[in-house]
Amino acid sequence: MDVLSSTRSYEKRSTTNHRTPQVPSLTTSRPHPRARLSALLSRYAGGRLRTSFPPNQAAELLARTFGHAEGAGFIGPGAHDLLRAILTEALTTKTGVSWVIATKHDLQSLGTDAFDDATLDRFSSRLLVTETLEDTIERLEFEADVTRALDINKPLTTEASLLWFSSPGPDADVVHQTLDHWPGTSLTALIAGPWPYGPTHLIETDGPRPLPQHPVRMLSVQQAVAELHQTPTS
Repeated sequence: MDVLSSTRSYEKRSTTNHRTPQVPSLTTSRPHPRARLSALLSRYAGGRLRTSFPPNQAAELLARTFGHAEGAGFIGPGAHDLLRAILTEALTTKTGVSWVIATKHDLQSLGTDAFDDATLDRFSSRLLVTETLEDTIERLEFEADVTRALDINKPLTTEASLLWFSSPGPDADVVHQTLDHWPGTSLTALIAGPWPYGPTHLIETDGPRPLPQHPVRMLSVQQAVAELHQTPTS
């Protein structure tokens, strides 16, 4: 595959034009970490996204084909088509993905007609939609703390279980920092745009070059709408 990749060192900083994420139970009073986490768990654990669909070792999802432990970028005239196909597959498959997180802006950039409010509500059990990148990182930091506390990530495999769709632009270092702090390998970041910390895939209008071993079906907005609407969510 024609893959452009680069890495660089970076200094930790908050997102551009954003203040540092503030979660009252995590950052305001700064009590002992164990007490903070206990309070956090009792307050929020009931609201965590869950799924009854276990990862399937045999399934080769597009998210696994193109994903990377350090995140992966997508550029070129077919980038949005492929990201739309990855997202649609993640929402409609019953194996391999536990849940998906993205800002509403990033979802709508893949096709407003495909990911309108009704569709987002339909898939709300597997899809968490946030307002800003800051909100997304705040939620992922919470999930990371709960995961460590409950030790639920112990039987980890390389199977993608949580997908993060983002277009961070100049805030790429903050996204990478969040990936670095995630416990285990169950978080996969798929970036619309170039990605300095892992591979950046060049996607032509008819797919990536060279094509992967199995066929890749690129999805237009209309095709994504049809597939999302005909798939039962329970």
